Amino acid sequence: MLTRTVIAATLVAAGIAATPAPAYAASAAQSPESICGPGFHRVADGHRSMKTRAGAVFGHVYLMFNKRGGKNCVAAIKTAYRGTRTVTGAALNIRGGAKSVDVREYRYYAETGHLTGAWKCVKYAGWTKDPRGRVEAWGGRASWGNCAG
Repeated sequence: MLTRTVIAATLVAAGIAATPAPAYAASAAQSPESICGPGFHRVADGHRSMKTRAGAVFGHVYLMFNKRGGKNCVAAIKTAYRGTRTVTGAALNIRGGAKSVDVREYRYYAETGHLTGAWKCVKYAGWTKDPRGRVEAWGGRASWGNCAG
Protein backbone atom coordinates (compact mmCIF):
# COMPACT_ATOMS: atom_id res chain seq x y z
CA MET A 1 0.00 0.00 0.00
CA LEU A 2 2.82 2.39 0.88
CA THR A 3 4.50 1.68 -2.48
CA ARG A 4 1.34 2.64 -4.44
CA THR A 5 0.95 5.81 -2.38
CA VAL A 6 4.57 6.82 -3.00
CA ILE A 7 4.26 6.12 -6.75
CA ALA A 8 0.99 8.08 -6.98
CA ALA A 9 2.49 11.01 -5.04
CA THR A 10 5.57 10.99 -7.29
CA LEU A 11 3.45 11.00 -10.45
CA VAL A 12 1.28 13.85 -9.17
CA ALA A 13 4.35 15.86 -8.14
CA ALA A 14 5.83 15.33 -11.59
CA GLY A 15 2.59 16.47 -13.22
CA ILE A 16 1.85 13.03 -14.62
CA ALA A 17 -1.63 12.16 -13.51
CA ALA A 18 -3.25 8.94 -14.56
CA THR A 19 -5.77 9.75 -17.30
CA PRO A 20 -8.68 7.43 -17.95
CA ALA A 21 -8.70 5.80 -21.39
CA PRO A 22 -11.91 7.52 -22.63
CA ALA A 23 -10.46 10.99 -21.97
CA TYR A 24 -7.29 10.06 -23.82
CA ALA A 25 -9.27 8.62 -26.73
CA ALA A 26 -11.35 11.81 -27.02
CA SER A 27 -8.28 14.04 -27.12
CA ALA A 28 -6.29 11.75 -29.41
CA ALA A 29 -9.13 11.70 -31.94
CA GLN A 30 -8.88 15.44 -32.48
CA SER A 31 -6.26 15.53 -35.23
CA PRO A 32 -7.45 15.37 -38.85
CA GLU A 33 -5.06 12.46 -39.43
CA SER A 34 -6.65 10.38 -36.67
CA ILE A 35 -10.18 11.37 -37.75
CA CYS A 36 -9.69 10.40 -41.41
CA GLY A 37 -7.57 7.35 -40.58
CA PRO A 38 -4.26 5.68 -41.40
CA GLY A 39 -2.48 6.90 -44.53
CA PHE A 40 -4.29 10.25 -44.73
CA HIS A 41 -2.17 13.41 -44.81
CA ARG A 42 -2.90 17.12 -44.98
CA VAL A 43 -2.66 18.51 -48.49
CA ALA A 44 -1.40 21.85 -49.80
CA ASP A 45 -4.15 24.48 -49.65
CA GLY A 46 -6.18 22.05 -47.56
CA HIS A 47 -6.74 24.00 -44.35
CA ARG A 48 -9.17 26.80 -43.55
CA SER A 49 -10.40 28.33 -40.33
CA MET A 50 -14.14 28.12 -39.73
CA LYS A 51 -14.99 31.77 -39.08
CA THR A 52 -18.17 33.68 -38.27
CA ARG A 53 -19.13 36.81 -40.21
CA ALA A 54 -17.61 38.80 -37.35
CA GLY A 55 -14.31 36.90 -37.75
CA ALA A 56 -14.49 34.67 -34.66
CA VAL A 57 -12.86 31.27 -35.21
CA PHE A 58 -15.04 28.32 -34.15
CA GLY A 59 -12.76 25.60 -35.56
CA HIS A 60 -10.77 24.37 -38.54
CA VAL A 61 -11.53 22.31 -41.63
CA TYR A 62 -8.94 20.06 -43.28
CA LEU A 63 -8.80 18.42 -46.69
CA MET A 64 -6.93 15.14 -46.37
CA PHE A 65 -5.60 12.73 -49.01
CA ASN A 66 -4.47 9.11 -48.94
CA LYS A 67 -2.05 8.75 -51.87
CA ARG A 68 -1.95 4.98 -51.72
CA GLY A 69 -5.73 4.61 -51.88
CA GLY A 70 -6.37 7.72 -53.99
CA LYS A 71 -9.04 8.85 -51.53
CA ASN A 72 -9.99 12.22 -50.05
CA CYS A 73 -11.48 13.01 -46.66
CA VAL A 74 -12.61 16.22 -44.94
CA ALA A 75 -12.52 16.76 -41.17
CA ALA A 76 -14.22 19.78 -39.57
CA ILE A 77 -12.88 20.11 -36.02
CA LYS A 78 -14.51 22.43 -33.49
CA THR A 79 -12.49 24.69 -31.19
CA ALA A 80 -15.49 26.64 -29.85
CA TYR A 81 -18.17 24.86 -27.82
CA ARG A 82 -16.09 21.67 -27.68
CA GLY A 83 -17.91 18.93 -25.82
CA THR A 84 -21.28 20.60 -26.45
CA ARG A 85 -23.52 19.16 -29.14
CA THR A 86 -23.88 21.81 -31.85
CA VAL A 87 -24.69 21.57 -35.54
CA THR A 88 -21.38 20.73 -37.21
CA GLY A 89 -20.80 19.66 -40.79
CA ALA A 90 -18.21 18.66 -43.35
CA ALA A 91 -18.61 18.46 -47.12
CA LEU A 92 -16.48 17.14 -49.97
CA ASN A 93 -17.26 17.43 -53.67
CA ILE A 94 -15.17 15.58 -56.28
CA ARG A 95 -15.33 17.15 -59.77
CA GLY A 96 -17.19 14.75 -62.03
CA GLY A 97 -17.59 12.32 -59.15
CA ALA A 98 -19.10 11.76 -55.76
CA LYS A 99 -20.16 14.18 -53.07
CA SER A 100 -20.27 13.51 -49.34
CA VAL A 101 -21.87 15.62 -46.60
CA ASP A 102 -21.93 14.84 -42.89
CA VAL A 103 -23.98 17.23 -40.74
CA ARG A 104 -25.44 16.55 -37.31
CA GLU A 105 -25.13 17.78 -33.77
CA TYR A 106 -21.59 16.79 -32.81
CA ARG A 107 -19.49 17.41 -29.73
CA TYR A 108 -16.06 17.56 -31.42
CA TYR A 109 -15.97 17.10 -35.21
CA ALA A 110 -17.68 16.05 -38.43
CA GLU A 111 -16.06 13.91 -41.15
CA THR A 112 -17.11 13.17 -44.72
CA GLY A 113 -15.84 9.64 -45.10
CA HIS A 114 -13.49 8.58 -47.89
CA LEU A 115 -14.16 9.41 -51.54
CA THR A 116 -12.07 8.34 -54.51
CA GLY A 117 -10.61 11.40 -56.18
CA ALA A 118 -7.02 10.91 -57.36
CA TRP A 119 -6.18 13.38 -60.14
CA LYS A 120 -9.57 15.07 -59.77
CA CYS A 121 -10.28 18.59 -58.52
CA VAL A 122 -12.12 18.98 -55.22
CA LYS A 123 -14.12 21.53 -53.24
CA TYR A 124 -14.43 21.21 -49.48
CA ALA A 125 -16.13 22.92 -46.55
CA GLY A 126 -16.69 22.71 -42.83
CA TRP A 127 -19.07 24.61 -40.58
CA THR A 128 -20.38 24.72 -37.04
CA LYS A 129 -22.85 26.79 -35.05
CA ASP A 130 -23.18 28.15 -31.55
CA PRO A 131 -25.38 26.15 -29.12
CA ARG A 132 -28.48 28.22 -29.94
CA GLY A 133 -27.93 27.73 -33.69
CA ARG A 134 -27.87 31.46 -34.36
CA VAL A 135 -24.23 32.06 -35.28
CA GLU A 136 -22.54 29.96 -37.97
CA ALA A 137 -18.84 29.69 -38.69
CA TRP A 138 -17.80 28.46 -42.15
CA GLY A 139 -14.52 27.59 -43.81
CA GLY A 140 -13.41 25.81 -46.94
CA ARG A 141 -12.75 26.31 -50.61
CA ALA A 142 -15.70 27.00 -52.92
CA SER A 143 -13.55 26.84 -56.08
CA TRP A 144 -12.00 23.70 -57.59
CA GLY A 145 -8.47 22.92 -56.43
CA ASN A 146 -5.96 20.24 -55.45
CA CYS A 147 -6.32 18.68 -58.88
CA ALA A 148 -3.00 16.81 -59.13
CA GLY A 149 -2.70 13.83 -56.86
